[in-house]
Amino acid sequence: MSNFLDSLQVELIFSLIIMVVMAIFFIYAGKKFATADPTARPKGVVLVVETGVKMIYDYLKSIMPKKFEKNYYPYFAMLFAYLVIANLSGLLGFEAPTSNYSITLALTTITFCLIQFNAIKKQGLLSYIWGAVWPPTNLLSILSPLISLSMRLFGNILSGSILMYLVYQLTGYISGLLINFNFLGPVIAPWLHCYFDVFAGCIQTLVFVTLSSILIMMENPD
Repeated sequence: MSNFLDSLQVELIFSLIIMVVMAIFFIYAGKKFATADPTARPKGVVLVVETGVKMIYDYLKSIMPKKFEKNYYPYFAMLFAYLVIANLSGLLGFEAPTSNYSITLALTTITFCLIQFNAIKKQGLLSYIWGAVWPPTNLLSILSPLISLSMRLFGNILSGSILMYLVYQLTGYISGLLINFNFLGPVIAPWLHCYFDVFAGCIQTLVFVTLSSILIMMENPD
């Protein structure tokens, strides 16, 4: 059992923690919605969730036609919520799950399968297979979203984590020349966290969701 736990990647453990916390929160929010007075002004958790869902749905409506609403809007809304929390979890001392390529590849694989599903639905199975294998270079164009989406998210989040680690090492070294305490880190790091964790994390979430939704829609535009 200990060998199994030792083999688990820390990012996977943090990802599971995030998903459990999200599940508990949404179950709680769902109960609040069920008992809320629809004629009263929303407040508290109901107001927060309602505002967040409306913002995401309004954004998705500007990209994907209404016919995608039932099957895809809830998926992308949950994906958006997970990625925002995962990308910002570094601020809480977690190892950001999206800094692990296996996690970004798993998320992208879902999008990749949805893209191919819509392509087969639009073209038919035989036409899809023929178009995928001839000319042979078409196979590269089919696989490119799987590689580009997963690597973009992984690379940006990982690079931010590495740069922040180097910042703490540098401030610790400079501080150590004076006293045995990293007093420069708390002064300099928060400003860089605002960019590498907050700004970059939110932007990468928006980019991933936007590109995923566009790629799915392109395969079934009608």
